[in-house]
Amino acid sequence: MLTKAVFIDFKETEIEKKYLDRIRRLFESIVFVPRDNSTLLNVVKDSQVILARISTKIDKDLIDAVPTLRYIGTLSAAFDAVDAKYARSKQIDVCNLGGYSTEAVSEFFFAVLFEHTRELEKAKQQARKEDYSLDKFMDFELSGKTLGVIGAGKIGSRIAEIGLGIGLKVLYFSREAKGDIEKKGAKKTELENVLSESAFVSLNLALNKETEGIINKERIGLLKKGCVFINLAPPSLIDQEAMMEKANCGDITFIFDHSDDIDVALAKRFLGTKNCIVYPPVAFRTTEANTARWETFVSNIECFVAGKPQNVVNGKKMSRRSRGIGQIGRIGRINYFFLDFLISARISFLKKANSSESASAGGIYRYCLIKSTSSGNSS
Repeated sequence: MLTKAVFIDFKETEIEKKYLDRIRRLFESIVFVPRDNSTLLNVVKDSQVILARISTKIDKDLIDAVPTLRYIGTLSAAFDAVDAKYARSKQIDVCNLGGYSTEAVSEFFFAVLFEHTRELEKAKQQARKEDYSLDKFMDFELSGKTLGVIGAGKIGSRIAEIGLGIGLKVLYFSREAKGDIEKKGAKKTELENVLSESAFVSLNLALNKETEGIINKERIGLLKKGCVFINLAPPSLIDQEAMMEKANCGDITFIFDHSDDIDVALAKRFLGTKNCIVYPPVAFRTTEANTARWETFVSNIECFVAGKPQNVVNGKKMSRRSRGIGQIGRIGRINYFFLDFLISARISFLKKANSSESASAGGIYRYCLIKSTSSGNSS
């Protein structure tokens, strides 16, 4: 058993008992502390694991204050608040929730696209007034038009697949060619081409030093008249002022959902700008994604303890001797097999109880302990 895990910016009451119990089994103690608490450094100084929220800053100073630290887990796909590169230099794994909300976010993209292009809100408001006339509506079909996908990771690739499935032509920009979507008809091209040739644009990049501000004023100027630009990724990827100006001129429509990641005053200005549509951060909010969120978060920790980290985002994985139960805490080789025995017993119990959890939690445990290669994060 490892000695200590620290939850930063979490409340114990927000974590379901079944997930918290699984985490408790791995540590002698778990502690909850706010990031801005004056006792933070004293609380974390002897921990091996830090668990953080999407916006919790885990910087060089905090990492240096915890010499025993070997793992940082984020309750999000985004990890830009963590100095992951520095963590790697200290042989610390940083793990995110890669892929947990792929379906939810991809479906939301098309939900807001259809809502806008077919004026569904306008139609509902009219019907509520008992006005059932149709002469005010004449919209357009998506089929045959071009969808531009910027960032073809899990979400971007899924958006491309759905787009192709409903008859859209798809152009995409990515560091690497994506054979799976190219086989279905997507074409890789330069970022500038995606922006200038697409009727609809989906921005799906992770935020880091290389991508911050990538959609700058010059590139925004390339957008074709009438383009619908949808951003369900971090706002800092975009020059917000330039995008607002472009939309206000009537040239494009800008839609986004990370409204909690921008200044309140800026959000109000977007709300007051024509052709800007603001949503709360709800793209990932489905029952299925929420379950996958917590399952992945907990299984990341379990797999790390088992010596097989998954969803590692900060480069080359360390050898097993420098991570997980191979070295940390007081779990040696004998206890590794003992842990395996306990997990086997848990799976057997769940099967006898005919519990669906045997296919999820039990399966995840077995995967972590036995799979010869640990899973990574595609981008």
